[in-house]
Amino acid sequence: MTHEGPLDLVRQHPDIAVDLVRGAAGIPLPEQVAASLAPTDMSAVVPVQYLADMVVLISDAATSKPVLAVIIEPQLRDSETKRYSWPVYVTTARQLSKCPAAVLVVLCPDPAEAAKCRQLIRTGHPGFDLAPIVIDAAGTPGRDGAGPFLTVFAASMGGIDMASEHGARMVLDAMASVEVSDADRLRVAAIIMTLASDAARQTLEAIMQTNEYQKTFVERIYDQGAAQGEARGEARGEARGEAKALLKLLDKRGLALSDEQREKVADCAETAQLDLWFDRAITASSTAEVFAE
Repeated sequence: MTHEGPLDLVRQHPDIAVDLVRGAAGIPLPEQVAASLAPTDMSAVVPVQYLADMVVLISDAATSKPVLAVIIEPQLRDSETKRYSWPVYVTTARQLSKCPAAVLVVLCPDPAEAAKCRQLIRTGHPGFDLAPIVIDAAGTPGRDGAGPFLTVFAASMGGIDMASEHGARMVLDAMASVEVSDADRLRVAAIIMTLASDAARQTLEAIMQTNEYQKTFVERIYDQGAAQGEARGEARGEARGEAKALLKLLDKRGLALSDEQREKVADCAETAQLDLWFDRAITASSTAEVFAE
């Protein structure tokens, strides 16, 4: 989760990548940009596959032209193998996205390991060396005047002490922002509570229970979770009912099911698929017609 938590926040909100390259690397971008996830497969023609953890494509919002490809790599510790794959990521992402520029952003919470990741990677070609942009706990943007998702991202990197009341309130205020939907709040809260230390979790839970935050977090998250559970239960019940009707129709028409087919119907939770099989079963002359791909 230490590896996936910050990455999942960027996956849900790619605009975080814009803040990272602007704030941590000082890279100039158009005032209005759009960020979207891009393919992470960095494979070339050679039979070696390179898969980046995440690629965010930043485009000019006015022209829709790509201006920067951002490769984001969580790295908990320095790795010699990355000295060879990271330059490949940058050049290949630039080529695949037909983008004039590409940068590598390494997320490494440990300052000591982050210092190692910052070491210049020399490719041997004159003037073609790579200096990774490395963000650690101390250098994460998102403390002062940042948007809610960047603040939560900083907390996920250890840049905000959530065990302190001040830090915990910063994170909770960010999640309680009107910019954050109930669905996002539930997902972000799950990530933060998983990443938090025992002490930080106790602090967060204690503040969540106060009158100031209880309505936003405890009651709203509980209500949403209950609604999702109820919806899933209704969907399962509907699927079971359609499966039962399908089996009854097949039996009435004298179409014998194999054990595998009967199990296939019983295990199906997709009502659209069950509807399709039911429609076919009305006129099919064999079960093979019913379950044909």
